[in-house]
Amino acid sequence: MSMFEIHGGFTGLAASSRVRLARNIKGYPFRLTEQQHSEIADKVFAALKENPTIGPEFDKKQIIPRSTEASQLVEEHLISPELAQNGGWLIVSKDSSVSIMVGEEDHLRLQVIGTGLCPKECLETANRVASLIEAALPFAYDERLGYLTACPTNIGTGLRASIMLHLPMLTATEQMDRIIGYAGSRGCAVRGTYGEGSQAVGGFYQVSNQVTLGASAAELTDKLVETATTIIDAEKKAREQVRSQNEPALRDRIYRAAGTLRSAYLIDTNEAVQCISNVLIGLQMGFLSGMDAQKLYALEEHIRPAMLNGAPQDRDKKRAEILREATKPIQFN
Repeated sequence: MSMFEIHGGFTGLAASSRVRLARNIKGYPFRLTEQQHSEIADKVFAALKENPTIGPEFDKKQIIPRSTEASQLVEEHLISPELAQNGGWLIVSKDSSVSIMVGEEDHLRLQVIGTGLCPKECLETANRVASLIEAALPFAYDERLGYLTACPTNIGTGLRASIMLHLPMLTATEQMDRIIGYAGSRGCAVRGTYGEGSQAVGGFYQVSNQVTLGASAAELTDKLVETATTIIDAEKKAREQVRSQNEPALRDRIYRAAGTLRSAYLIDTNEAVQCISNVLIGLQMGFLSGMDAQKLYALEEHIRPAMLNGAPQDRDKKRAEILREATKPIQFN
């Protein structure tokens, strides 16, 4: 197990948690040249490498604009679409749970990802890594405002914490408008799978904090967890409601999805994610067994287009092969 690996609860409904800290280096202008981006990346990498415990865990790579690797890193949630488009640097742990983007909107975007409902643990790790960097490279900070960021919406804590929730039944029963309103009243936002402006394919949504000023990072994270827990409870109720109304139809939908994953020769991304979503419901509600839900979540990230390469039909064939092999153990209950 990696020293950074983080696991939380509710893994059946909370796929993953992520904490991102926006930081800028004192003494540098907010808008950097390419040379300054490279200079900061070298200094951050050196600061981490000086620590004998965590230093060996990190690698540094240059992000080539619009490259295949950049697209893959976006699909893995390790870099933003902006960094993939414009280029920059990525410092990342060997297990990919800790990553630092250099050259995005802020000088540094430090991110920690864990499985399940674990934003508190992610924040602890992020703070630990940030402290190591700050000891060598002081951050831009104001006693009244907090951490200074390029965008005013990030000023203060510079925190963006999010939880990836699987909410297919709230979607199917048309309750997401209510959920989005509830989250907004709690200072949180509900977005698609890849954040702002993206679609929630397969019922996967990101729930994140909107407020960064006026409360500590720990307080904001606690509020996010409370909000996510309430949404999880609502999804559970929606599932039981659908089961009670027409269990045979629900079971049929789940079985058909499992059958498709186990037998398809060609399958595109959207159909694959929709089928995975239904199979996850089946595993969590006891209609299916034989496969770990977390393994299926991980599989969903590795069948995206950029992860497979090749022409569209070649990708669809490879995706189907991966899914057929992975879902062999599934049993119908």
